Amino acid sequence: RSIRHPFQEVLRCFFRWKMLIIVLPMLLWVGLEVFGLYGVGFWDASLLKDTILWTLGVAFVLLVNSGTPTQDEHYFRKVLLDNVKMVALLEFIVNLYTFNFWVEVILVPVLFLVGGISAVAASDKKYLAAKKLFDFVITVFGLYLLGFTIVSIVHDVRGFASMENLRSFLLPIFLSLGYLPFLYAFILYASYETLSVRLSIFLRDNRSLARYAKRKIFEMCFLNLRRLDRFMNYEDAVIDLMNLKDRDDVVRLIQEGRKRSF
Repeated sequence: RSIRHPFQEVLRCFFRWKMLIIVLPMLLWVGLEVFGLYGVGFWDASLLKDTILWTLGVAFVLLVNSGTPTQDEHYFRKVLLDNVKMVALLEFIVNLYTFNFWVEVILVPVLFLVGGISAVAASDKKYLAAKKLFDFVITVFGLYLLGFTIVSIVHDVRGFASMENLRSFLLPIFLSLGYLPFLYAFILYASYETLSVRLSIFLRDNRSLARYAKRKIFEMCFLNLRRLDRFMNYEDAVIDLMNLKDRDDVVRLIQEGRKRSF
């Protein structure tokens, strides 16, 4: 009972239209990445499974967990390093050998659902029971895959050392490199959306001032995510936004923001 209710709530969150709207642009971007790699002769149909697993296991999880990463100034560097270090190695190893076709067909959507629910459950402490359950399932299955692959490598050492396996190893690194601009744009958009919602609430009786403040903040920060984050997350940010009375207050806010953000 303690797991059933959180699971049902997380499942509803996972299939809400807002979540699906976020996922569709991600899938389109990954598709463009694959098209580009295909155009230069790197990608072919043999990498389809690796691509699907990277999309479900890396791209989707990064997207769901990108709510407040800008508090870490080295967030994007860590994303890249994680995909060229142990994560890429383990992903490469467990993707080397496949199961029966129908087993793979069933596993992909099941693992996508389990991984997605675990990522969504991490957003709220009340879903902790559901998250622990699905993290346990993922861990057990991952250990089984690792053991299965190691045994397969021992029985086929020559087949392990091939150009196909090299491409399989490099694929998640290339996809992660290409994914960073999309992730940056998504987080930037989400940050501006958060700011817009705050101003719309604080200045609901003065919409023209709210539009003016949004425009001035956008002109100051533009595409600089770090600058926008510093502007929005200093100690008295919410109080300053709530106390805006006229355009002169906005100008003073921008001047102070420039001192802190540049």
